[in-house]
Amino acid sequence: MGLLRKGISIVEFDETYFAQERLQRLPHEDIDVRQIHHVNLFCEDHALSQLSSELGKRSQKGITFIGSGNYHYLTYLLLKEIWEPFSMVLFDNHPDLELNPDRGESVLSCGSWVSHALRDISLLKQVVIIGPTAELEHHVHHPRVILFPFNGRHQYSLKAILSVIHTQNVYISIDKDVLNTAEASTNWDQGVMSLADLTHYLEMILKYKKAQGIDICGEASISPVDLLVPRYQSIIQKNERANLQILQTCLKGTQIQTRSA
Repeated sequence: MGLLRKGISIVEFDETYFAQERLQRLPHEDIDVRQIHHVNLFCEDHALSQLSSELGKRSQKGITFIGSGNYHYLTYLLLKEIWEPFSMVLFDNHPDLELNPDRGESVLSCGSWVSHALRDISLLKQVVIIGPTAELEHHVHHPRVILFPFNGRHQYSLKAILSVIHTQNVYISIDKDVLNTAEASTNWDQGVMSLADLTHYLEMILKYKKAQGIDICGEASISPVDLLVPRYQSIIQKNERANLQILQTCLKGTQIQTRSA
């Protein structure tokens, strides 16, 4: 099993990744979308079409870095690239299911993209969300969504998680706001998961399932003016360490697939 596609892409909505020098030194493909407007938090239809066009040009489709969680809705487009029935495994402190058609809510956003995906993508059979603490306040009931909420006391076994993933193919989406604040810094409220637990779950899922792709978001929004401020340099270094550890686990998953091919 393992990660089926190869290569790393970094989507540049802003300058977030520019200061992560070790990440930048790795072979990757840059997707510069800084010229596209109306994409922060919400994505209007014309902007979504532009983003889809830019993503379609890339050749490296294994692992995609998205940037801030403000742009997590980009996963919606990445899921549309899959042509076999699959499940999405989402590591996130928020279910991202905030869509209420009765109130006229229809715009794709970082808080509603999972609902859009469940509604629009017929090959997406289920969504397994691991790590949310926000769910404890906002109960989620959806027939194709399974939640493994964290509160610092839960410890879910690999068997428990794998038992609810009914497809061989998966797509994995990771928002670093699922991590505790000692191991990542984001611009959203964060969960309690450790980086060690995240990479362990990730490694085991890649061992037993076929991953059609992986994306990673959850960068802190830092302006170029702040890059030289020590506090922000510390945040950048912390997030880069997390990115590299997650990436190392993902690439190990690629090696698992290569050896078994």
